[in-house]
Amino acid sequence: MEGQGKRLLLAVALALGVMLAWSWIFPSEEAQQPKTGSGSGSGSTSAVPTMQVPTSQFGVSTQPGHKEMAPATKVEPHESTITNSRFTAKFSSVDGVMSSWKLADPRYDRDDSKGEMLGRPEEKTNLEKKDELVGSGGAFFVNYWQSELVVPRGVEWKRTSGADTQQCEVSGDAGCKISYRYSSDLFDLEKTYTIIPEAYLVQFNVKAQVKLTGDQTAQQALAVRVWSFEKPDTKEKGGNQTAARLFASSTLRDGTLYNTSFKDLLKHPRWEPSITWTGFEHPYLLAAYAPKPPNAMFEDVQKHTYADAAGDMWTDIVYPWMKVKANDGPMSREIVAYLGPKNYADLDRADGYAAFSTGFKDTIDLGWFAFIGRPLLWLLLKFYSFVGNWGIAIILLTFLVKAATLYWTTKSMRSMKAMAGLAPQIKTINDKYKDDRQRIQAETMALYKQHNVNPIAGCLPILLQMPIWIALYRMLSSAGELYMQPFIPGWINDLTATDPYYILPFVLVGTMFVQARLTPATGDSRQQKFLQYGMPLMFGVMSFFFPAGLTLYIFTNTVLSALHSIYMNKYDKKSLELTAKMRAAAEAAKAAEKPAAKKGDAKPGAGAKPNKPAAKPVIDVESVESSSSSDRDDDTDAAPASSPAKPRPNQNKKKKRKR
Repeated sequence: MEGQGKRLLLAVALALGVMLAWSWIFPSEEAQQPKTGSGSGSGSTSAVPTMQVPTSQFGVSTQPGHKEMAPATKVEPHESTITNSRFTAKFSSVDGVMSSWKLADPRYDRDDSKGEMLGRPEEKTNLEKKDELVGSGGAFFVNYWQSELVVPRGVEWKRTSGADTQQCEVSGDAGCKISYRYSSDLFDLEKTYTIIPEAYLVQFNVKAQVKLTGDQTAQQALAVRVWSFEKPDTKEKGGNQTAARLFASSTLRDGTLYNTSFKDLLKHPRWEPSITWTGFEHPYLLAAYAPKPPNAMFEDVQKHTYADAAGDMWTDIVYPWMKVKANDGPMSREIVAYLGPKNYADLDRADGYAAFSTGFKDTIDLGWFAFIGRPLLWLLLKFYSFVGNWGIAIILLTFLVKAATLYWTTKSMRSMKAMAGLAPQIKTINDKYKDDRQRIQAETMALYKQHNVNPIAGCLPILLQMPIWIALYRMLSSAGELYMQPFIPGWINDLTATDPYYILPFVLVGTMFVQARLTPATGDSRQQKFLQYGMPLMFGVMSFFFPAGLTLYIFTNTVLSALHSIYMNKYDKKSLELTAKMRAAAEAAKAAEKPAAKKGDAKPGAGAKPNKPAAKPVIDVESVESSSSSDRDDDTDAAPASSPAKPRPNQNKKKKRKR
């Protein structure tokens, strides 16, 4: 039974180590090759058919002689700005697009994106980068996809509402609005942007009408283009063995997230049907665009994503083709966009403003233990609002978790002390029945039952901490609230990255060894040695690759565990009483075996009284010391029962006095 408890404890510890190690050695990556859903007839993720260059049909007419082309002279853009404490949004009169969305928090200046969510972090000055492209940054370019009639590119859209500068603070109100309109002989289009700083949201609405006369018709597919950027020479693995801080193409379809890195996207443009949202995802940032679910006629909204060698990535959100006739009214389409950090509260709040399920919060994947990770994140936010430092908030969270698990940890340590007290008797059983494994297990189980000891209870600390550690690891790997947040500036500047100087991991290794030495030893087996030496070494090495926030949590928990062990060893009355009781029981069992052996060795007629029971040993519980290997040495003094034993000098002396 003891062996089973140790094996279970060892298996749990190894499982925790393997799961955590697997998470950082092999980070989860979504499909970078075409994926097929389960079951026949399911949708598939497949590359766009082979192309010579990564181009799209956005703004490309199927009528070569289409007369409405871009203006011969370049149009000078007129810029409008909306500012608040969270971000600054800029809009251009050229194509009526949102040209920039820059996060205001200074911590994002340390990120390669510099907080820019719509393309290149530097100013975008080249809106005519390539003939087939509209620009190298921005969002909400509106045109038609491989349709009979397309809107000219690079033309001026008139601002119909809003101002050059608007202050739109986080207030929970209806937000700030700005509108643009383009009108010509063939088209009448209007864009309306509603900015909601409360949740990093943009509600984008476009009304598009094709002007036809008589019996004229046209096949039109409305499309909206959005941009992102990633440095082409950035290493995908990153420098700290944590999630690479890179933007990738991302799409939610049928409840599954599909991600494609920039390098894979450069090789194979992507296509997804029936999307919930699409855009670009960073481990801690998100630029996602969710088309509002229309009626059954427009269910299949697709996305096409491309990249070029300069680092630009762009996605076209394509609505189904429609046959447009004269006197048809304008078609209206709405897209809700989230452009900000992956803060769970903000992502969850988005659905309320959008009035439909956007799926944005699905980007935060806390894994199997999300039911633990979300409350921990909530508590962490509460502690941070009180102390103003994320590292101290993690330490306070550790204290709270330790207090919540203290009852079970205390019971576990008392059980381990009882196990340590029974170790000499278990060793005797193992030696006595070393050739009979079933008898050893039966006798050991009977011993545990006699003393009301549960060997598996010693596994409780790891069983309780394992899901918490995994939940924290997943949380620290995706929670935008902690991204680029410092603990001690100049040392740990980002709790989601590893300790740059490896101070915490070194201190943690030493602390774990000390804590392991304070834990009651339940035996001298190889498993016990692994738990005392192998576990601290394993977790210590892994901490060199953990996010600093997780290492800080484990270090604080280890210190608290060591202090708890010291208290249990010196001051806990129940533990002291239990230890004394087990020592007395072990000593009594050893003393009871010695007279029994001597009685069987006595010769008949030597004066010994045949049926006189052996005297019961008197044990002083307060002075009893634990027995170890000396038990075996004492046992060897007795001769085998089949041969006469030599009487000791003191035995002869006693017999003379009786005569």
